[in-house]
Amino acid sequence: MKFERARKAVVLAAGFGTRLRPFTASTPKPLLPVWGEPMLSRVVDLLRSWGVEEIAVNCHHLHGQVEAWCEKNGCRAVHEPKILGTGGVLNQLRDWIGGDDFYLANGDIVVENAPEEGLGGETAPASGAQTLGWCLVSEDGPRTIEAEPEHGFVTCWHSLDPGWPGTFTYCGIARLRAKVLDYVAPQGFSSIVDAYEKAAMDGWLMRSVRCDGMLWTDAGTVETYMELNRDGKEHAYAKIPQVSAALAALGGGKHGSGGGVEFAGARGSDRAFFNTDGAYIIVYDDAKRGENARYASHARFLAAHGIRVPKVLADLPQAKTLVLEDAGGDDLLSRSRVRGEDRLYDYVAAVEELARFNALLAAAKAEGVALEPKFDAALYKWERDLFAEHCLGTRFRRGLPADVEKELEQAAARLLEEPPALVHRDFQSTNIVWNTKDFKIIDFQGMREGAAAYDLASLLYDPYIELRDGERRALAALYAKKSGHSGIADVLPLAAVQRLVQALGAYGRLASVGKKEFSRHVLPALQNLLTAADEAGFDATGALAEDLIAEEQKSLRRAGGDHGHDHGHDCGCGEHGCEGHGHHHCDCGGEK
Repeated sequence: MKFERARKAVVLAAGFGTRLRPFTASTPKPLLPVWGEPMLSRVVDLLRSWGVEEIAVNCHHLHGQVEAWCEKNGCRAVHEPKILGTGGVLNQLRDWIGGDDFYLANGDIVVENAPEEGLGGETAPASGAQTLGWCLVSEDGPRTIEAEPEHGFVTCWHSLDPGWPGTFTYCGIARLRAKVLDYVAPQGFSSIVDAYEKAAMDGWLMRSVRCDGMLWTDAGTVETYMELNRDGKEHAYAKIPQVSAALAALGGGKHGSGGGVEFAGARGSDRAFFNTDGAYIIVYDDAKRGENARYASHARFLAAHGIRVPKVLADLPQAKTLVLEDAGGDDLLSRSRVRGEDRLYDYVAAVEELARFNALLAAAKAEGVALEPKFDAALYKWERDLFAEHCLGTRFRRGLPADVEKELEQAAARLLEEPPALVHRDFQSTNIVWNTKDFKIIDFQGMREGAAAYDLASLLYDPYIELRDGERRALAALYAKKSGHSGIADVLPLAAVQRLVQALGAYGRLASVGKKEFSRHVLPALQNLLTAADEAGFDATGALAEDLIAEEQKSLRRAGGDHGHDHGHDCGCGEHGCEGHGHHHCDCGGEK
C-alpha cells in the first residue's frame, strides 16, 4: 500500500498548563521554549516535515499570544472563548477537515526521531477490525493505555494497571481518519478519547505506533521542563520568556547576553528562581497568592525606612517577574553550622532588625502599603485547623483533643490582646540572608498586622535551629529593650505554640504532596512545641507533643532516619534535601 501523507493538522494549544505555573501565568505552555525554541514551533515544524500544509491551532488561555504566533508562522488560530476539550475542538473545524486524514497533536510536547510512515502506512489486519487512526506511544512516562501485542490496537485508554507490561503512554500525536468525526459529540466540551471509545463499540479501533530511539516528553512539570533545558543548548534558560524579559531589563554586560543563568529551584508558593551574575530573578504567579505581586512595592517601602532588604533591580508585572540583587549565599541556618558560639552575634543583629521591622505598622498604613489580612481569630483558627488536618490527621492519624484545642484557643486570644505590629509572618532562619559584609531579610511579601511575638517566636523557636534556653531568654530581653515591649517574654511561649502548630501543619501538608524533605523538620518542631507548651503552662498540649515525639522517633528508628536536632545546634536539614541557603528558602509557611 502506498503511503499517503495527511495534509492537515489540528494542534491543541488551549490549556492552562497548570503544572507549569508560575511560567504559564504569563506565557501559554506551548510557547514556552525548549532548547531555545517554543514547543509549539517544534511541533509545527515536525508536522510540516511530514508534508502537512495547513495547520489549525486552537487557543484559550492567553490566546492573544498564540494568535500572534500563528499569524507570524502561517497557521490558523481558532479561539475558544470556552474550552471545548480535545474532541470538542474539532466541531468548528469539520468543514475545514473535510473527508481526509488529519493529524491531531498536542502543542506542548517535545518529540525527536518520531516515525512518520508508521502513522497511517499499514493496511487493516484480517481480524475484521477497522483502523480509526494511529497514535504515537512510548514505554516511558505514566503508561496508562493498553494495547494488544499483535496489531497494536488500543484496548483500554484508562488502564487499571498503569506501568505493567502491555501498557503505554500516549505521546500526544495521532493521525485520524475523518470517520472519527462521526463519534465526536456534536457540541460542547468533549474528549477525543470519548470518541475513540464510542468508535470502538462499532469496530473502529485506534492503533498504537512505537519507535525505538524516539525522545518524547510533555514537559508537564517545572522539574521536567527545567531538566530538558538544563540538558540542552548553553544558556537555554535565558530563552524562557520571563528570564529573557528580566535580562533585557537589566541590560548590557553579562546580564544582557544571557550568560551564566542558573535555575535555583521552584517553591510551592508559585515561584521559580534563577541566579545570574549579581542578580536574582523571581518568576511568580499571583492568581492564588496575590502577595507575590506585591514583593517589589514592599521591598521599596521597607528599604525607604532603613530595613535591610534586597534592592529591586527590575519589576516586570506584565511578565510576572521580579529581579532583585543577589543578597548572598549564606543564611542564618547555614552560618550557624560554621560559626558555633559566634552565631549569637548574628542573632543579635537579626533581633535588632526585627524590632525595627515590627515598628513600621503605622508608617505602612499611612503610606497605603497593601498588607495581607491581619491576624485575627479566624486566621489563628485556620492555622490550628492546618495542624489538625495535615499534622495530626494526615501524618499521625488522630484528631485534635478538646483540651488541646482549648489551650490553643487561649494562646490565640492572648495574642489578639497584644499591641499591633507589622509582622513578617515567616521570620525564620532561612529568610535572613548574608553576603560577605551584611545581611538582608527576604520573603516579607506576606507581611500583615499582628502580634510582634509571632515573628520573634518564629526566629527563636525555629525548628531548623535549636537554641538553648539561655540564648532565647537573652534574645527576648534584647528585643524587649530595643522595641520597648517589656512584656514580650510573657507572651513569647504562647506565640511559639501558635507558630509551631502552624509550621507542623505546613510540614504535614507539604510532605503529603510529595515533598518528603519536610518530614525531617517534624521531630524538631515537636520538640520545640513541647518546650513552648511547658513554658506556657499548657499541660494538654505538652502531653500531646510528648506522645507525637515518641511516635515520630519510633517511626524514624524503623526508617533509620535522624532523631531531631544535631547536638543542640541545628536540625542538619541542609544535608538532607532542605534547600535553606541564601534565598533558596524552603517556603514552608503554608500561608492562607
